[in-house]
Amino acid sequence: MLGPPEPPELKTGEISSLLFKHEREWVDMQPFLLSVGYKLRPRYDPNWFPSWGNTYVTEEPHEDALSSMRSDVLDAIRIVDNQRVVLKRIETNSREIKIIRYLSQIQDPRNHTIPLLDVIPLPPDNSCSLLVTPYTRRFNHPAFHCRAEYVEAMQQFLEGLQFMHDHGVSHFDIAPQNMMMDESRVVPAGSHFTSPKSHTGYPGIFSWNNRCSVSPVRYYYIDFGLSMYFRKGKDAALTTGTLRTFNTIPELSLTVPYNPFKVDIFQLGLTMHKLIDTYPALKPFRPVADRMTSTDPNDRPEPAESLQELNWIANQIPPQKLRAPIVEKTGGVSYIARSAMSMVRRDSPRQERYQGY
Repeated sequence: MLGPPEPPELKTGEISSLLFKHEREWVDMQPFLLSVGYKLRPRYDPNWFPSWGNTYVTEEPHEDALSSMRSDVLDAIRIVDNQRVVLKRIETNSREIKIIRYLSQIQDPRNHTIPLLDVIPLPPDNSCSLLVTPYTRRFNHPAFHCRAEYVEAMQQFLEGLQFMHDHGVSHFDIAPQNMMMDESRVVPAGSHFTSPKSHTGYPGIFSWNNRCSVSPVRYYYIDFGLSMYFRKGKDAALTTGTLRTFNTIPELSLTVPYNPFKVDIFQLGLTMHKLIDTYPALKPFRPVADRMTSTDPNDRPEPAESLQELNWIANQIPPQKLRAPIVEKTGGVSYIARSAMSMVRRDSPRQERYQGY
C-alpha cells in the first residue's frame, strides 16, 4: 500500500517563504541588531535553516517553527548581560517615545510603568526606532492562587495609575493585554515569547510558583501608544474620540469633550470587574470596582482613594483567608485538584500540561 505523500522539499532560496512578510523584515534587521548588542531567535537569523529539515511542513513541534503574529513587537536577548528584552518598533517622532522616556526618568516607588532600557534608531533614515523594555508576561496568567495575590497586583496598578495621573499622563488604554508582571520569581524557568504557556516553545509541563509564595512580584503598565500628556494636569484635561477596547465607557464621544483621566479609572475598574467575575472569592472587593465604573465620571474616586478602600477591605479579611486558595468560576476539575494540591505544599511549583502553541 502507498503511504502518505512525502512533504514537498524546499528549493534553494525558498526558506524565506516559511516566514510571514513582517517576519522577513525582522530578518533584514537582524545583522544591524546584532551589531548594536541584541540577538534575535534562530528563526530570524538570515542563515536560518529549519531544524526539522528541508521541507515546508513538520508534524513534530519545533521552537523555530513558532511564528510571531505581530509585526511591531519581538523578543530578543541583550548580549552584554544575557537579559531577555522586548523590542517594539514605532515612529521615532511619536508621542509614545516622549511619554515613556518622560515616565522612565521619574524616580518614584509608585512608578509601575515598564522601564525603558534603550531606544534604537533604525537605518537607513532613523524614521523608526525600537523601544527596548524588559521581558514580561500578562499579569493574569498563571491564575491567581489567593486573594492576597489579587490585592498585591491591584495595589500596584492603582499606585501606578495615580503616579501617571500626578505627572499629567493619561494611559487611555488600560486593559489586561497592557498590564504585565515580572515573571522571574513566578516562572523561574522562563517562558517563550510566542508560546507563554510553555518554557521553551515545546508542549509539555509548565511549572510556576504561587505568587504569594515568592512575593513581592512586580507589576507594570505597558503600551503608551494612545497615551496623552497634559501640561496643566488631570483636572483641566479634555479630549474626544472612541476606543476599540472597553468601547462602552459612557462618556466616550467623537464630538463632546471628556476627561481621559476619568476614562483610565473606568478602564481599570472594568478590569477588576472581569477578575471578580472570574474568581467568586474576590466578591468582597467589588465595591472598589463599582465606584471606579460609576456612569458619572465625577463620582469616580482618585486611584489613591480606591487603593485606600482596597486596603481597608483586605484588612477586614483574616490573613489565613487572604492566602487560602481561590478557584476560577470556569475552572475544571483539574484546576480544582491543583488548588487542593497547593494547600498541601504551598512551596511546591504549580504545574500545567500545555499541549498546544
